[in-house]
Parts: sequence; structure tokens; C-alpha cells
Amino acid sequence: MRVVRILFETVQKSENAMRYLAFLFVLGFPLSGCLVGPKYKRSTTASINSYLSANSTAKDSTALVAWTEIYKDPELTKLIRTVLDSNLDLLNAVARVEEARATYGISKAALYPNFGYNVAASGYNLGSKAEGTQVAVNREVYRGLATMNWEIDLFGKLRHQRASALAQFLATQNNAQAVRVSLIGETATFYFILRDLDNRLDIAKKTVELRTASLKLISDRFTNGYVSELDELQAKQQLALVEASVPNLERQIISVQNALKLLTGGTPGIITRGLTNYNQGLPAEIPPGIPSQLLLRRPDVIAAEQLLISQSEQIGVAVALRYPTLSLTGLLGVSSQSLQSIVDPASLVFGLSGGLVGPIFEFGKRKRNIEVQQAKANQFSYQYQKTILNAFAEVDNSLAGVRTYAQEYSAKTRQLDAASRAYSLTDLRYGNGYSNYLELLNQQDNLLNAQNSESITKSQQNIAVVNLFKALGGGWNTK
Repeated sequence: MRVVRILFETVQKSENAMRYLAFLFVLGFPLSGCLVGPKYKRSTTASINSYLSANSTAKDSTALVAWTEIYKDPELTKLIRTVLDSNLDLLNAVARVEEARATYGISKAALYPNFGYNVAASGYNLGSKAEGTQVAVNREVYRGLATMNWEIDLFGKLRHQRASALAQFLATQNNAQAVRVSLIGETATFYFILRDLDNRLDIAKKTVELRTASLKLISDRFTNGYVSELDELQAKQQLALVEASVPNLERQIISVQNALKLLTGGTPGIITRGLTNYNQGLPAEIPPGIPSQLLLRRPDVIAAEQLLISQSEQIGVAVALRYPTLSLTGLLGVSSQSLQSIVDPASLVFGLSGGLVGPIFEFGKRKRNIEVQQAKANQFSYQYQKTILNAFAEVDNSLAGVRTYAQEYSAKTRQLDAASRAYSLTDLRYGNGYSNYLELLNQQDNLLNAQNSESITKSQQNIAVVNLFKALGGGWNTK
């Protein structure tokens, strides 16, 4: 500590050293003012004032609720939270965000001086014949130096790199959010498919019981000579047909459960069920937001624009490389041939050096590099515009899905009601001898098809809300 204090007092007494340091910092910061290269301007992609499938009285959707309030099923929300905590794709995306954050920190630090130190001691004792061979110097040297290296950002190369890294970080962050939104939607979709398969398996098992009873009745009548063997064979075919659907549905259920388990980062197993598809309580209609708000909401759109911004900054870097680079190096410390005199003011070492390096003629290499970066920026621009148009299309398709599946499900329920009544009447007529068995089989098939169709459509209606949630960027203030 005494050595440090004496050194500090020595530096304070040295007017030349202080002038060098002051000159170094006064020179560095003003020289960082020039910024070459283009400035980013947002694309003038044609705006859309309304959606084909939107209700003319619809209001903005920015105030709508979060996903935790859209899905009322406690088991589904628990499953989604597990996915968001444990999904490996999402964890990987979050790790990329942290990498981008650190990279941005590195680019920020490049704008400022680098400070270091160099402490060394050496000593050589040369024989008489070794002196003069230039292997070493016959003396002791003690040195303690503080060093500084600083690249002055004359034309904005480092600032463009920093801005590019920031845009990359924001793009990565929004890509992670897009993965998050996609996982929420994918989990809900698989869950509604699973509940539909559960319902159809229940329908199949009940139909097996119904047709087993019907086959017993037909077999008794055939034994007693009231019906032909053809009726019994047809009843056996219908029973075998629906029996085959049971293991098929069970196989599909296992596959969907394993897909959900994979999303949670877990091994295959049972998924706990909650509400049926009929009791989910999802909103029937959700008004869309206006296009400008949609662009600010969707993480994939934000990410696409940030990638374009990042590449635009790389054009600035390429332009700055055509200009000179100024580097400053500062040195302050002590150096002596004796450890006892290391704190003597006469041992003080200080200095400042600068270098200006720039290209003169490189056969157009740097100019071509600018063209390369511009061409890359054009590619990102086209991708950004495509992402915007895709966003509009997805929202319109999803709105149409919510509206049309509601209409379709209404029709399917009427079909199921009619099929149920037709089967009951035909079964009654067949029991009293007014209908043949072929008519009864036809109505059994109609009823089974109507039940399955109604169940599938209800699942698709729920999934349509999920698709709208995803199309609006996960919308609605996700948390």
C-alpha cells in the first residue's frame, strides 16, 4: 500500500503525465462523433385497414385478457405452465437470448478504452564470454505499468456494431417469445385433440355395447327362425367394425399423450384430464386489433424487423471500414534497475502514442463488401415484408375459423339430434316389424358418424380459438 501511495503522489506531481492523460481523454471522445452509413427506415408495406372476416363493429383487441384467463380448464393451464417451465426448445431459445445479451455487452464495451497492467521483474548474470552475444542484458529490471488501448470510433464502425448487436439481441428475445406463444398454442391444441379422442373412444365403447345387444337379439331371432342368417352376418360385421375402432382410438390417445409429455420435457406417461371439450368455456368471438397494433404485438414480426435493422447496421460497418482507424495507446508506471529505487520519481514512465491506419487501394474489396451487406439487407427486408403479410393472412384465416366453426358446429348438433331421433324411431319400427334390418343398420351408422363428426367439430372449434390466439401474437398481454 505504501508503494501505491507514493506512486500516486509521484504521478500527481508530474505535470507532464497529467497533461498526457487529459489530452488522451479530451481527444478521444469528440473524435467519435462522425457516423457514416445509411439510417434504417421502416418498410412501407401496404397497410390493411380491416380483415375480410372481421365484424364491422369489432373493436381493438389490445385490452383482451391473457392466456391464463382464456383457458378455464385447471388441468390445461397446469399443463401449459409445466411446458413453459420445462420445454427443451424454449430453454434452448432462452439460452440463445442470454448469449445475445452477452454479445451486446461485448459490443458496448468496445467503445471504451481497455485498461490493463504489466508487472514484471527480470535479472540476468552473464559470463564474460556471454556478454555481447545479445542473448540478454547483464542487469536487473523491475517494472510496474498501467496500460490503456483505445480504438477511437472515428466513423461509427463500433457504434454500428453495437446497434447491430442490440438488434440481434432483441430479435433473439422475440424469437424466444414466439417459441413461447407457439408452445402455449401447441399444448392447447394437443389437449383438445386428446379430449376429442377420449370422447370418441367413449362413443365407440357405448356403440360396442349397443351393437353387442343388437347382435344377441338378431342371433336369438335367427335361431328361432324369425330372420335370415344374412341379418345375423350383417350384425356381426357392424359389431366387428366398431370394435376395431376402439384399439385404433386407444393407439391415437397414447400418441397424443406422448406428444404432450415430450412438450413438457418428460418421459411417456398419462396426461391428467380436466374439462371436456364441451365445458372449456372459450370465448366465441374475439375482435381483431388494427394492423399497426398487430405489427407491434407479434413477436415474429418484431424479430424479423430487428434482424433487418441488425443487417442494416452491418452496412454502416462496411462503409466505415473504407475510412481510417485511429488507435491510441497510453502507458503509465515505473521502471527501474533497482527494487529500492522503484518508487523514486525518476523511475516514472508515462507516454502516449497514436496510430492512423486506413486502406488506399484494395481492388474494390471493401466496396464489394458494402454491396454484399446491402444484398443481405435486401433479403432480410423481403423476409420482413413476407412476415407482415403472413401475419395479416393468419389473423384473417383464424377469424374465419372462429366464425365458421361455430356455424359448422351448430349444424353438426342439429345433425346429431336428427340422427338420434331417426335411430330411435327405426329401432322401434324394427322391433314391431315395420322396418327391415338394413334400415336399422343404416341408422346405426348415421348415428355413429354424426356423433364422431360432432365431437371432431367441437374440438376444431376450440382449436380455432387457439389459432387466433397464436395469430395475434399470443396476444393479449401474455404473462
